[in-house]
Amino acid sequence: MTILDEKTAKELLNNGGSHVVIPDFVTEIGENAFEDCEELTSVVIPNSVRKIGKGAFRWCDHMISVIIPNSVEKIEYGAFINCAQLKSVIIPASVTEIGENVFHCCFELTSITVDKNNPRYDSRGDCNAIIETATNTLIKGCSSTIIPDTVTTIGDSAFNSCNEMTSVVIPNSVTKIEDYAFFCCQDLISITIPDSVTQIGKAVFCGCPKISEESKKRLKELGYDFDGD
Repeated sequence: MTILDEKTAKELLNNGGSHVVIPDFVTEIGENAFEDCEELTSVVIPNSVRKIGKGAFRWCDHMISVIIPNSVEKIEYGAFINCAQLKSVIIPASVTEIGENVFHCCFELTSITVDKNNPRYDSRGDCNAIIETATNTLIKGCSSTIIPDTVTTIGDSAFNSCNEMTSVVIPNSVTKIEDYAFFCCQDLISITIPDSVTQIGKAVFCGCPKISEESKKRLKELGYDFDGD
């Protein structure tokens, strides 16, 4: 096993400028390897890599594209957190474990695709989201996501900081919305939410200052406490 650490990552960046090609003997991109590399705009990950570690590309503010090869099995917590200009991501069939907040605060992310052969996750109906297949839990969405009518749970922080989202329609298949699901969606105005929703977690709509009075009224009818935020 060859782990790409912070020191080696910085050397690659110094040699390659804004575009980095990771050597094909690397099997793991280590924790915080490229953290705060603001000059990085794109990276090529070889198909020798099995794991992308915790915070590996955290705060790579100018990274626009990354191709995750069909060898990566695990993407750990916050691997791409605060990659503010990352626009699209494709999850290959090989990925069987995605940690929490992997794409948190990726404000420009508008395209999310999961390979159709992935055994654990899917993006059914080209919904622009990552869904855990076995539980029908939407774990990561973006401003262009259309929530499928087979989803039963909107996961913890699923739409956290989707700043360009102005409206959301929650289908009547959904029964549970977990903590922080729409936290800090600053432009969110309209929320269509059905009677099927019986559980709404904490701070789900905290930091959403533009929610319409009509939507607030509906949420209060379902027992959501804005004052508790």
